[in-house]
Amino acid sequence: MLSSDHIPLLRPAFELGKGKKLFQDNERDILKTVFWQQDTTQSSLVERTRIPQQTMSRLVKSLIERKVLKNGEQIVGNRGKPAYVLEFNGQFAYCIGVSILLDAISVAILDFSGKVIASSLKALQDMSIKTVLHESEMLAKQLITQHSISTDRLLGMGVGISGFFTSTDGKMNTHHKLEDWALVDISKLFSDYFKLPTWVVNDATAAAAGEGMAGVGRNYKNFVYLFISAAFGGGLVSNGDILHGTHGNAGELGDMIPPKLYVHPNLEILKRILLKNGIEIDSIYNLQETFDINWPGVEEWTYKVQDALDFVATACSAILDSQALIIGGHIPRELAEKLIPKIEIYAQFRRGAKRPLPEIVPSSVKQHPVAVGAATLPIRAICL
Repeated sequence: MLSSDHIPLLRPAFELGKGKKLFQDNERDILKTVFWQQDTTQSSLVERTRIPQQTMSRLVKSLIERKVLKNGEQIVGNRGKPAYVLEFNGQFAYCIGVSILLDAISVAILDFSGKVIASSLKALQDMSIKTVLHESEMLAKQLITQHSISTDRLLGMGVGISGFFTSTDGKMNTHHKLEDWALVDISKLFSDYFKLPTWVVNDATAAAAGEGMAGVGRNYKNFVYLFISAAFGGGLVSNGDILHGTHGNAGELGDMIPPKLYVHPNLEILKRILLKNGIEIDSIYNLQETFDINWPGVEEWTYKVQDALDFVATACSAILDSQALIIGGHIPRELAEKLIPKIEIYAQFRRGAKRPLPEIVPSSVKQHPVAVGAATLPIRAICL
């Protein structure tokens, strides 16, 4: 939802209606249904939302005229009558996502339908606020120009950064390599600089948000995202929505793992093991491009992190009863696929059966998952 702080930053192309809302409650119910459920027609919307037919007809017509929705494939509807599948019009709006990594930034552009238009990464030696804001702007401008995106159609932006929220004031206790960003209002810094409504979450939550909208997570209403990067964390999706918790820190899976008992499954440890075996990698953030599953040291890393992953997977399954555990972050897909068959989820065996266990699958957002996920935040907040 647009807060009072966000409203003045919304571009003039997006006209607010009653109550200073971009979409009224019934319109949001329609948008949620169309976005999350395939093959939605106007008649099926009536059944799913319980909005009366006459009202539904008026609302859908208005959303199409405003170019929020569009008619897609024609199918045979109820009683054999032809009907159109309703779809999001990707060109209605675009969102910017920024990922503040430990020694780099990445930027992604997402359209209104959840499609990734473009993304890019830039390594930085200076991670100060001034430098990151400037370089984020330059990357965003480059992508916007390359893809001929009208800046009038920019709905908002999201930011993902490593750290945890200290309270409900939006300030974060960031990674020690991001000292300049600790305990400052990151949302205000970006919204003041870019003049766009801005939302901030930690990096793992952002990646989970992106997976749920632009990746394999869209196949599941409830899943846990295991974020394997410089550190280990996670994000939780419940009924399609990001689960934030009281302070915004839900999904801090790394804090579940006692460091004296388990090796944390992160890529910095993999990097050190590879170096010990004569393999030097420049950055974990573009590891996907150069990774070789047969490198010496890969097997050692998978063995070391196995117990920790078993522990976390079992705890998540028992507490949340999710449909899926998604292995993502900056881990190469090939390495995630190697880990998955080794992960064991403990469950009691009674009367010839265990309780239903979640599927374990690799992420399908291969590049810049935090930036992609950050770009979904305005759409989730304003429209879904």
